[in-house]
Amino acid sequence: MTNRFAPLLIASCGLPLLLTACASAPLRAPVAIGFPEVWRAPLPHGGSTAALGDWWKAFPDPMLASLIERAQASNPDLQVAAAKHRQARALVQQARAGLLPQLDLSATSSHGKNLNNVPGVSTQSDAQFNASWEIDLFGGKRAEAEEQAAQADAALSDWHAARVTLAADVASAYVTLRLAQAREEVAVLDGMLAAQLAAWGGLQQAAGLMNASEVALMRTDASLAVSRRSTERTEAHVALQELALLLGVPAASLAAELDAPALPAAWASPRRLLPKVPAFTVQTLPAGLLAQRPDVAAAHQRWLAAVAHQRGVDARRYPQLSLGALAGEARLRVGGESTVTSLWSIVPSLTLPLFDGGARRARSQAALAETDEAAAALQARWQAAVAEVEESLERMVATDDRQREAESVASEWQDIARRAALQAQAGLSNGPERAASQRNALTAHGDLLTAQADQAQAWFRLYRSLGGGWTADPDPSEPLAHQP
Repeated sequence: MTNRFAPLLIASCGLPLLLTACASAPLRAPVAIGFPEVWRAPLPHGGSTAALGDWWKAFPDPMLASLIERAQASNPDLQVAAAKHRQARALVQQARAGLLPQLDLSATSSHGKNLNNVPGVSTQSDAQFNASWEIDLFGGKRAEAEEQAAQADAALSDWHAARVTLAADVASAYVTLRLAQAREEVAVLDGMLAAQLAAWGGLQQAAGLMNASEVALMRTDASLAVSRRSTERTEAHVALQELALLLGVPAASLAAELDAPALPAAWASPRRLLPKVPAFTVQTLPAGLLAQRPDVAAAHQRWLAAVAHQRGVDARRYPQLSLGALAGEARLRVGGESTVTSLWSIVPSLTLPLFDGGARRARSQAALAETDEAAAALQARWQAAVAEVEESLERMVATDDRQREAESVASEWQDIARRAALQAQAGLSNGPERAASQRNALTAHGDLLTAQADQAQAWFRLYRSLGGGWTADPDPSEPLAHQP
């Protein structure tokens, strides 16, 4: 078969040289943001320097690291993020395939009477090899592949961000659980002392040494202590349920391994304590945060994807050239005789956009607006990242001061309670004075527990705002190989 389009094919060979001047408008980069040279808030110090990714392993309570590792393996939201990244990678392969020629092979065979107006019984068969290729004259196809690659990188960064958030959420729920369990023990001990004071008040009333109103207040205080225990138990159940949700397991399966030491049946010193949070140093400057935060990296990749998308849309405003080729063989067998016919063709196709009512121009303007939107989103993410770290650092300072004050108050009340107990044993004070001192010491201990939990939560926020020590090395295809 002769090629009817040979002259057009020859003319099209010089087309790229004729149209090299047809280039899209220059793309605008995001406006640079002036970052401060140093953080305004004082940086945490005085602890061991370690990579944030391994920070959880430094906790004295190994249960926390175990919970985070299990959550990384089974959390549904993390699995969704990993699946989105796999989808994005598949789209990258699909877009890159569009840059290459497409090849197909087809074959048919038929046997019958009067086939295709051939008299008698005949056997007809043919095989064809088809090829097609859209030549990427102005980089539209390459831009589409770059867009999908940037979207895949953004999806990978989203997966890393989900891991950092998940680790911080698990740690936060774990500390909340331990705080509620510790405060429940404080409420039980306080209830014992309140009951002793109420019983002593009843004896004083019977002896005519105390009026009914004062005794009623003591009994009310004892009832409130019981109520506080119930409240803390509820908070512990809620935190346990949140942990189970993060791990993707039933709460009942976690209850036994996360149970605290048994509640005291008689007066004793509190045994339920919070894990001490190890410190880490913050050496990253504000500008360096851009390379450390996965959400900022994702925003940057989406801006690059928008830029590539705009290039692809602009390329569609110019001529499109594609080539098609066919080669094959047809065989006809009738009455013991065979006839073989070969065929081939090369078909170029040139599309020249002439008039579309402004549709292509409108698509280009829309793509430019999408690029500006992505650039603005990237700038906003940069600014938010710096602000979040500044806020976290300020909270670290405040919670550290609060904890030191709470430690000082708790220590003073412990000394007072200890002296009251010694005086009661020596007969220099009565039992109610000792019980009142012990209750005050318990209140100070409860305040210290809350301050310790607040400081732990501040560290978790700082970990999250710094990006969790994220690097681009781990891949969601191996979610168990790396800690966030």
